[in-house]
Amino acid sequence: MLSLFTTLLFVSAQSVGGNSDLLHQWDGNVNTGWFGYSVDSAGDVNNDGIPDQIVGNPQAAPGGFTNAGSVTVYSGADGALLYQWNGVSASDFFGHSVAPAGDVNQDGFDDVLVGGYGMDGGGLNGSGSAFLYSGFDGSILFQWNGAVVNEQLGYSVASAGFINLDTIPDIIIGSPQANPGGDLYAGIATIYSGADASQLYQFRGTFPDDKMGNSVSSAGDVNGDGIGDVIVAAREADLFYPFGPTDVGSAFVFSGADGSQLYRWDGNDLGIALQVSGAGDVDGDGFDDIMFNDPYSYTLSLTWMGRVWVYSGATGALLHRFEGTADYDTLGDSINSVGDVNGDGCDDLLIGASGSTNTVGYANLYSGKDGTRLHQFQGHTSLDRFGWSSANAGDVDGDGNTDFLIGAFTADPAGITDAGSVFVYTYLPLLESNTNQIPAAAGATLDLTLDFPDSAATYEYITLMSLGGTGPVFYGTNIPLTVDSYLLDSAAGIYPFNTTANLQGTLDANGDGTASITFAPGAFNFAVGYTFWLAAVAFPSGQLPELSSVVIPVEFIP
Repeated sequence: MLSLFTTLLFVSAQSVGGNSDLLHQWDGNVNTGWFGYSVDSAGDVNNDGIPDQIVGNPQAAPGGFTNAGSVTVYSGADGALLYQWNGVSASDFFGHSVAPAGDVNQDGFDDVLVGGYGMDGGGLNGSGSAFLYSGFDGSILFQWNGAVVNEQLGYSVASAGFINLDTIPDIIIGSPQANPGGDLYAGIATIYSGADASQLYQFRGTFPDDKMGNSVSSAGDVNGDGIGDVIVAAREADLFYPFGPTDVGSAFVFSGADGSQLYRWDGNDLGIALQVSGAGDVDGDGFDDIMFNDPYSYTLSLTWMGRVWVYSGATGALLHRFEGTADYDTLGDSINSVGDVNGDGCDDLLIGASGSTNTVGYANLYSGKDGTRLHQFQGHTSLDRFGWSSANAGDVDGDGNTDFLIGAFTADPAGITDAGSVFVYTYLPLLESNTNQIPAAAGATLDLTLDFPDSAATYEYITLMSLGGTGPVFYGTNIPLTVDSYLLDSAAGIYPFNTTANLQGTLDANGDGTASITFAPGAFNFAVGYTFWLAAVAFPSGQLPELSSVVIPVEFIP
């Protein structure tokens, strides 16, 4: 294997590895219905212990009403249809926004939020409406309507978490074309009590056309006061109105305790914060972090490649910036926290780029800890816009790991133009470790678990190592390691450790294996502060690798 490594190397741009399996696929059946324009986990709607999934279809035509829209809820257990709700008039765009609400009415069944920004709430044209539906029986628990014509209430909806500490989750709804204080389309975002639907807080755009509320999300507990906070976008906010710059966009974090502004970030070109989201705790400091996007961001050399920023909830400092790599990738079309996927103690991120490769699209899974790309879910066909919508699906298959919900709203299932499709994937890291840190003074044993697909039964495997980083290198498959002397040595079975077990061998009848490295106390004191990276590859005897695991970083600490 060593000789081949020295002759068959092609280094690409970012880390890869792991594998994925399709758990569910649902397809739209209406021409230009845009099934999957919005997606989210519904929580456990039917109380079977498995999270269910919501799909918005805002251009569906139920009853023959063009763009009335519809929303469907599917069982995570078997993919069966649980509920369908429909818009009632043309151009309701019901289902433009969907979100889990948690168990608002405390009956043991999670409830569902849906927005229809074009609805004539209260009889006012385009004022918009938002609905809270019971997970138990599908009935309407609460309905909110816009107060003025064209307010577009329900353009965005989300759970706000527990704002008023009454043990009932609260709701946040955006109305980006509201006119607070007479400022046309300044926009508002309103937090409502889950207990009685009353208003708790309202956040208003400052100037005309700010479009405050075009995106809303729970931010988690950003300031560590034990009360949930929220993040709100104003996609066309101006700096120094009316003199400019104009339409740069802003993202705001507001305290759930008193409604005060905790943070504000402003764009420096057109339109940051088309979407905002809580990021979970990506840096492991105990404070929730936040993220927002600009999928149409550009540089001198790239057009609309897209950017996503992740900021610390504790300090407001920039933690990560992700960028698309090609013209029209539109990275950031969808942004999500997906919990700790790789077991390193930090929450990870799922980011869609539906414009990539003639709108085939992809969704990248990134490590929250160091920004490494863990996996890429890829679309199938040009013009599908796979990755436009995505979400943390929860643990659908019951294997203890997060699964992923991804929409391709202009896919053509069964030849139906732009009917749309939605997919649920499970992610298979293929290699896991018991720790990502080795205390050099005390010593420790690093235990590795190899869990390749059953199809890799009796394949040979090699655990590879690099001190150079996460590559990747192409050698039969993309391997998430940088080529250096340690990689070449490990490919030949040579490791810089005194005690190892089964770092190379043969997978069992289930495609599984175990390995370990033991670090004697004090033997690696010289390496404190350094990180090395491991990945495992599997292959039929005498052939090139077919499968590579994710990369596992291991840091020496005092």
